[in-house]
Amino acid sequence: MTRRVRNLVAVAAATVLASTIATSVSAAPPDKLKQFRVPTSGSSPEHIIRTADGNFWFTESFINASNTVAQNLGRITPTGQVTEFHACDSCFPTDLVQGSDGDLYFTKNDAPLGHLTTSGVSLPDVGERFSFNGNGLAVSGDNIWISDFNNAIMHRYNVASGLFTSFTVPAPTLDVTVDALGRVWFTHTDSRIGRLNPATGAVTEITLTNEVREINVATDGAVWFTERFASQVGRIDPATGAVTEFAVGGGPEDIAPAAGGSMWFTRTTTGDIQQISAAGVILNASKAVKGTEPTGITVAPNGNPWFAMLAADKIATLQLTP
Repeated sequence: MTRRVRNLVAVAAATVLASTIATSVSAAPPDKLKQFRVPTSGSSPEHIIRTADGNFWFTESFINASNTVAQNLGRITPTGQVTEFHACDSCFPTDLVQGSDGDLYFTKNDAPLGHLTTSGVSLPDVGERFSFNGNGLAVSGDNIWISDFNNAIMHRYNVASGLFTSFTVPAPTLDVTVDALGRVWFTHTDSRIGRLNPATGAVTEITLTNEVREINVATDGAVWFTERFASQVGRIDPATGAVTEFAVGGGPEDIAPAAGGSMWFTRTTTGDIQQISAAGVILNASKAVKGTEPTGITVAPNGNPWFAMLAADKIATLQLTP
């Protein structure tokens, strides 16, 4: 049964040390961008992950032009072969992760976590008796962390035990990630970022100027986030809480870790992706494909980023390495 943890919330403001314009030093050749069409028209692929078998999975959750609801999860192989699997009825899959048991778990608008094998077999939902509107997901060991768009709660589902734990936070949450120390970082549905200590339930808050979207941890331990409507990405020093924001343009949405503490992020309005170093230098960029609205992004072990083109019904990859 759910154990609700209610601890005193510690609130602390972090100082913004710098705001600067990211500079570019190189760009990938345009012919390195490969695009693969999703079979269902109007499927609007949104979030994407790489699974342990080397394939990539993505969510499809919008209504297409023929007013047909596309409620699928899609799988694409490294060579571009796409297969779609029916996930649920009128449930709008949002984010997805691979649990420690190897199965896929995804958030949707009807409370429970969806559950699917990597062979595409649907399994019973997880958490039928729990009321939450999950959005972002993150995995840490056996735990899956779930943000709650409608409630001031962070949820934790343990794959091994099947138990849920809920933690009270100051406001509804949008996206979530977990650092190497087990601290849970999340974005609120406003201009704040929270950090939860699961051992105590204590929360530290960082207040920013602009609305925050997605959040992720770099390989060097820094925490990065996007500010889509301010066209900025930000970096948090986890040791000091200091924030540096970089003006990158293009409406950045999702962000994913790459080698050397760098991050790849999607730019929704310009239709491309960029790689930024820990120091705020743009290292690589894809060509811009207008009207594609890139959203979710992940990075393969060989360094190639894969991303979802929501408005183009495509999955794309920038092939920097063979």
